[in-house]
Amino acid sequence: MERFGVALRKLREEKGLTQREMAVLFGVNRATISHYEGNLSYPTADILVNMANFFHISVDRLLGRTDGAAELLEGLTEEQIQSVKEIIRQYRLLNGVSLDSKKRN
Repeated sequence: MERFGVALRKLREEKGLTQREMAVLFGVNRATISHYEGNLSYPTADILVNMANFFHISVDRLLGRTDGAAELLEGLTEEQIQSVKEIIRQYRLLNGVSLDSKKRN
């Protein structure tokens, strides 16, 4: 999970947050964020999910385990993300693609 710390720092900086501000958001102390970014420790599953939600990315992307598809939604608002998902749903319906079929890694 070496990429986790690098990804977290990049995302934090893109949002213009200090480590202290990010710590407050996730209910940890500043040193904990520093440890996450340095890959000295890792967040609990709950905090990891909250971080992914906050940055509008998947947990896989945050952990460096993605092919890049999730990056398409980065920077979009929740409303925009839902609109994209609805467009994809409609496309699948119109093209006979099963709504149950999902890409497996």
